[in-house]
Amino acid sequence: MAKRDKENILFARETFRYYMSHVKKYKLAYLFIVFSVPFAGLLLNTLLPYYLSRAIGSLSGFDTETKAMLTYAGIVIVAGFLFNLTGMRAIVKYEALINRDIANDIATRLINKDYAFFSNQKVGALTAKFNDLLGGFQQLEDLVILKTLRTIIPLVVGAGLVAVQSPTLAGILLLLVAIILVQIRIGIRIRKPYRKERKQMRSMITGEVADSITNSLVVKTFANERSEITHLGKRTERLKDLWTKDISIAVTEGALRLLITSVVQMAAIVVAIWQVQNSVIDVGAAIFALAYLQRVSAQVFQLGEIVNGYEQIFLNAAPMTQILLQQNEINDMPGAKTLTTYNSEVSFSNVSYTYADAKSSKDTAIEDFNITFEGGKKYGVVGHSGSGKTTLTRLLLRFDDVTRGSIEVDGQDIRTVSQASLRRAIAYVPQEPMLFHRSLAENIGYANPKATKIEIEKAAKMAHAHEFIQKLPKGYDTIVGERGVKLSGGQRQRVAIARAILKDAPILVLDEATSALDSQSEKLIQDALAKLMKGRTVIVVAHRLSTIQKMDKIIVLESGKIIEQGSHKQLLESDGTYATLWKHQSGGFINE
Repeated sequence: MAKRDKENILFARETFRYYMSHVKKYKLAYLFIVFSVPFAGLLLNTLLPYYLSRAIGSLSGFDTETKAMLTYAGIVIVAGFLFNLTGMRAIVKYEALINRDIANDIATRLINKDYAFFSNQKVGALTAKFNDLLGGFQQLEDLVILKTLRTIIPLVVGAGLVAVQSPTLAGILLLLVAIILVQIRIGIRIRKPYRKERKQMRSMITGEVADSITNSLVVKTFANERSEITHLGKRTERLKDLWTKDISIAVTEGALRLLITSVVQMAAIVVAIWQVQNSVIDVGAAIFALAYLQRVSAQVFQLGEIVNGYEQIFLNAAPMTQILLQQNEINDMPGAKTLTTYNSEVSFSNVSYTYADAKSSKDTAIEDFNITFEGGKKYGVVGHSGSGKTTLTRLLLRFDDVTRGSIEVDGQDIRTVSQASLRRAIAYVPQEPMLFHRSLAENIGYANPKATKIEIEKAAKMAHAHEFIQKLPKGYDTIVGERGVKLSGGQRQRVAIARAILKDAPILVLDEATSALDSQSEKLIQDALAKLMKGRTVIVVAHRLSTIQKMDKIIVLESGKIIEQGSHKQLLESDGTYATLWKHQSGGFINE
């Protein structure tokens, strides 16, 4: 428990520090806001009642003191109005600026996370954490300025004014605040486990709903709608139970708080009556003290909301704060240079790679791997599933770092150059094409934001995507749906290939990029790729051996090692593993 509390304090501190780092950009404006809005509350909620009570105390005659008190009250009203108006306008302006900066910064940090991070995250849950943190900051701003300072400052000043007139009544006021703070603290400790689990359950539900929607095709083809709903129902039932327990405790807290304040108010009235009757204080002082105590009683409830608000904000923010504090596994080294390509030669030297979650060194994905992909030549990589084909592409793109050895592009170790410059030099088409929920033109043009409409259409024609795009009602302006769900597998693949064509990078990596194409589409694509491959270093990971027959060299992998290499003809003549794979293909694919 102590360790968990320390973690909560750490994340709360880091969350507040992160928030203040953005506030500092507008510190002068923020200082004005912090001063003006609470000061307006002080004027209207504390000084105004004070002057009015003094005026009431001298009702026996409309004398100079009464006139002065009423004049001061009028000045306070005008000043309070002006400070409140200018302060609130400043809040609206600078809160929007700070929220914009925070949203941009969080998004930037998330997008710059390494690929391994996203492999272990549910999109829905991650989005919920993002929204919780951003929403938490918006609530924090309002809580600090509009509630905390507006409550605490008048409370302290008012207690001081009451103390000047009646120390006994001021003591009763402070006793009430102390009792309520203790009660709030106890309530937070009791509610914290339920609130924390509620937060986790909400995030889990959001992630699972997003997962079900993303995989709606699987859900429907297996007719598992009821199963998904039942599974979700168990989560929401648990969330309902947690919410009921949490709110029941809060309701009990509120009832106790009301009882405490009522008892204290009665005690204060009795004391005030006794003091007036014994000429300890006058009627005006008693009216001010009791009126202020009544106001404080209302603020005491707000005090509970404030403390609970901070606790809830930091609890909600903790998951994303934890993510922001995590360091990337893959980072640019200090002073990383920009990759310079001239021959586009790729060399793997004594490369070994073991997965981070591997149980032992025996679970090595790639071991003592040596090969040079010469510039301008075409290479095919084949092997059964798990042989290390896709791992090679991940290492080349530096989604993972080698455990041992090095990978070089034109003699430059890829760990010494910036990741951005490395990936700009590589056009990559994955096995499962990923498309944005945007138009076809935007998806293809993603490779080159400066590309013209003519250049986008040219790339689409080379990938034989132009034909089907033209037939769509909105053509290149057609929105493809999340992950391109509105397109067929072959269409998505052709759009991904068009995007790679438009990138015009010196190194081309195709990770089973034609596996989803029908025979007719494949023939068209092979023709387009043949033109695209000219003058580039090409690495094609393939299951369909017919796609790599014309490669300059074919590499056969098994258990992360090269067991054969040569041209298609040479490998068939050697009658080894490749020849066996070729003979046993079914429908053009390697049998697993």
